[in-house]
Amino acid sequence: MKIVTAIAAVTLLAATPVLAQSIAGEQAKADYHQAKADAACADDAKVDAQVQANVSSLDAANAQAQANVASSDAANLQARADMAKSQENAAQSQANASQEQANASQAQQSAADQAAAINRAHDARAQLEAQ
Repeated sequence: MKIVTAIAAVTLLAATPVLAQSIAGEQAKADYHQAKADAACADDAKVDAQVQANVSSLDAANAQAQANVASSDAANLQARADMAKSQENAAQSQANASQEQANASQAQQSAADQAAAINRAHDARAQLEAQ
């Protein structure tokens, strides 16, 4: 029995380097395949990131286009407001001129009325003195 145990021990010791090489080879193969899988995942992640960057770029371009339209609309509204203000100023100037003309006409009428009243007073006085 001792001999059988000794032979088994010797056989086991002789097989250990072969098993170690076999295990190391299998581990290397597993590491290689894992590295390939990791590289494929990294490539997929890179593609996903590029797609996301492209989508973000398109979103930014769309936002810029909308901002440009809004800016153009604001400029148009400002131009319309400026035109309305100009028209308002012209109407105000016209109203002021009309008011000045009305004041001048009223002043002329008042002066004419005053002159007529003075003339009537002189005529009345002259009639009184003539009697």
